[in-house]
Amino acid sequence: MAEKIKELRALIYGKFNSETEMAKSLGWSRQRLNKITTGVKTPDLWELRDLSNELKTPISAMAQIFLNHKSPNRQQKYNRRGVSK
Repeated sequence: MAEKIKELRALIYGKFNSETEMAKSLGWSRQRLNKITTGVKTPDLWELRDLSNELKTPISAMAQIFLNHKSPNRQQKYNRRGVSK
């Protein structure tokens, strides 16, 4: 996850001088954005949309930053028959 968070920060600092500046541009608190950029909080769909719009990055690319890791609640993958793999 740390590598992915670095990707997000690179996008932010490619457009803004600080996370605080981006948070203000989004109308968010600095703490809200900081929880996302430190990996403490996973953004919901609306937050992903806002980040995507602000960073002029496709929402699919933003989602990949946060969704390319194992399930935190250890959900199992199932095959087409509904049987655990």
